Amino acid sequence: MNKETIIDRMQSYFSGENQKPEFDTGIEMDALQSFYVRTAKRLVIANELQKKDTIYRDDFFIALRDYLLVFETSLSLSNVIIPDDNPYAIKKDVANGKYYATFQFPEGVSSELAESAFMRSYSSEDVKKDYNLTTDSLIYSLTGFSAFKSMSQKLAVYGALRTPDGYTTLVALPTGGGKSLITQMLGYQTEGLTIVVVPTVSLADDQILAAKQIIKSKTVDQEVFSYKSGVQVTPIINAIQNRTARLLFISPEALMNNQAFESVLKVANKQHYIKNIVIDEAHIVVDWGGSFRVDYQCLEAWRKKLLLNNPGIRTILLSATFESKSIEILKKLFSDGNKWIEVRCDELRHEPRYIILKEKGYKNKDKKTIELVRKLPHPMIIYVARPDDAERVKKLLCDNGIRNTRTYTGLTNNDIREQLLKEWKANKFEIMIATSAFGVGVDKPDVRTVLHLYIPQNPNAYYQELGRGGRDQLPCLSVMCTYVDDLKFAFQRISKRVMTTEKIIGRWDSMFNNKLSIRDGAIIHINTAIKPNYHTKDEWDDRPVSDADMNWNIYVLLLLRRYGLIEIIDITNDNGIYIFSISIENDLLLNKGDEQTLLIEEIRSQEWAYYNDAYLTMERAITRSEGKCWSEMFFDTYDKVYEYCAGCNAHLRKNSGDTLAFPLKKSIKAPISVVEMDQKKIFESQDELIVLAGSEEKKKVIKFLESQRLSTLVASSSQLQEIDFYGSVSDGKTLFVVNSGDLKELLKKGNYYFVSGMVAILYPDDESEVFEIYKLVTKYLQHKLGIHIVHILSENFFLPAIGKSISDVIEGRVVLANDICAEMR
Repeated sequence: MNKETIIDRMQSYFSGENQKPEFDTGIEMDALQSFYVRTAKRLVIANELQKKDTIYRDDFFIALRDYLLVFETSLSLSNVIIPDDNPYAIKKDVANGKYYATFQFPEGVSSELAESAFMRSYSSEDVKKDYNLTTDSLIYSLTGFSAFKSMSQKLAVYGALRTPDGYTTLVALPTGGGKSLITQMLGYQTEGLTIVVVPTVSLADDQILAAKQIIKSKTVDQEVFSYKSGVQVTPIINAIQNRTARLLFISPEALMNNQAFESVLKVANKQHYIKNIVIDEAHIVVDWGGSFRVDYQCLEAWRKKLLLNNPGIRTILLSATFESKSIEILKKLFSDGNKWIEVRCDELRHEPRYIILKEKGYKNKDKKTIELVRKLPHPMIIYVARPDDAERVKKLLCDNGIRNTRTYTGLTNNDIREQLLKEWKANKFEIMIATSAFGVGVDKPDVRTVLHLYIPQNPNAYYQELGRGGRDQLPCLSVMCTYVDDLKFAFQRISKRVMTTEKIIGRWDSMFNNKLSIRDGAIIHINTAIKPNYHTKDEWDDRPVSDADMNWNIYVLLLLRRYGLIEIIDITNDNGIYIFSISIENDLLLNKGDEQTLLIEEIRSQEWAYYNDAYLTMERAITRSEGKCWSEMFFDTYDKVYEYCAGCNAHLRKNSGDTLAFPLKKSIKAPISVVEMDQKKIFESQDELIVLAGSEEKKKVIKFLESQRLSTLVASSSQLQEIDFYGSVSDGKTLFVVNSGDLKELLKKGNYYFVSGMVAILYPDDESEVFEIYKLVTKYLQHKLGIHIVHILSENFFLPAIGKSISDVIEGRVVLANDICAEMR
């Protein structure tokens, strides 16, 4: 739906000529069209709200300002009077009686950066390299997708699909890059069940809706499931028992605490029916699992128990970005250190424009906050440090006429959270005031401003929160508004994040020596509700006071686990109390004394150094924001990204690193695919084979090689079109298709994980091009461990540069297309 059509319908609606306009056309829209439609819908919702109750008049003005600026239009309003001195920069044209808005922003806000988030002069800015993005028959037959969105997505998908049995693969793919295709293809790669652990109910709903829309299976309703509170568990259990279930999206809490699931999965696992465990947004295991999402930490022990009976289970850890420390912890939790693969296509976000405002005092900051909410683009998330801060900001806005807001914190109960997320995604309100509890998995695509009124504890936490904006891959604003005391408050918060040595020892001693902690040989079952043997009251930010002792006890146990002093065998939930079954890995924990104190002090110092260093990175970025690019702290935090900033206080123009470089940021040299004995039969005693095939016969050869488990096909997009590639492949086969340029990029850094096993080269018919590809093959593929090569040519080309025909320089027999297919019947 184009802008003009929307403008016409909105004018008819506001002139009183029509009822509420309908915008859903059933036609697929791109991100920009979708944003236009949502902007118009929000104005209609705001208008209906203010017609029912005039206290929402200012909320209507906010939505109207957004609409007028986004659509670059004016609007006649019947029965609505807007004061001339309104603070929204909405004005009336006396000539035609229509209202329009002007780009007025608070002092310190760059007009150029702010206007971009209203889509002023928007155009897609990124240049794409000419990669071969062809999919394979598995993806095409299941989804109809003939091409990937990007080379990053392609590498991420095959990086996951090529994971050997028993391995763990960590996959980093940028937000909006299409991670959901990874889980969908894992679920259909082989017969069996893939369990996908997701952080929120809303994300589970999004995932299952997307899967059922994309996967072209007549029985998808018996294959793809999502479980949450209130959902009937019987159909899911029946599907697992009947071996029809392929994908199960579930939160860690539901997975850990549902007895029916535990029983049926135990049986399925013994029969090796569980094939994959996928943890979506896996950094949450570290970021949240150590505090208010304890069930994420249960996944380590749960997975280990499954592996005892089913060692071939593959584990896939997904996220957009990973901090080095997160990877270190995830590796400890989910692999033995050897069976570990990292597919790193990390990339800094291109959507945010960064604005840092430094106010002189508390009252100035409040005044600036009101201005920012009134004049920056919406929808908007306002992040604060604590639940009381959220309520204070809500009252501040309400006192200034802005009432249609909601708060979402660690104190918000689950039922209200679910309702808030539904209303948020349905555009029932435009401003969410939240703590860090409102985070990953909240996938509203069109958030245009993320406003921080506090300083997060480290760049990673900040980056995750600002990442709620621009998920539709359109420009957005990340604004931080501070005053001098905010740095002091931020440091106080990180000081509370790391317990003193004395308190760590006090809590450990209290748990270890308490009669509620039951010993079972070398295993100790620790009750985390035990109170410490000191009288100081320890608070826990953004959580009910009643949970503080259990949260801090869990913090201590996880700290000891991270540093290898204990092993967590199991975690169970006994009526809301977590019981940790552990074994002692360092005998110094057994008895109090100077040696134990020195040990705890050492690990506590390492923990503090991490938090302090990360905080100092934030502090330096704030103090230097006028002269140094704000996004450099992310470049320092994430070790596998290029620099990128679309604009900040230090520069208004895009600061782009080497964005055209190959997206795989870390080489994966092993493990490689192995050519099995049955595959070697077509090669006889050699590692290579030449197949002479005409244009029609090339289809047949590729189809035959697919039946022989062809691993990689080297061909250009135009070659594949000429031979009608999708008309020549078998259904349901995984095949990595690359052009010669992609092949060179991969193999010059030794990425044989992607290119090994049986490899086919589809040569062009141009003699000079044949020689160039042959040189590439000799350099990177010939005589490499684990690789057998099939050369598919239309004729036995003579290579003038070396004075020989291609059959003279390849150590392998020459066969005709029909003959090779006939041989293997």
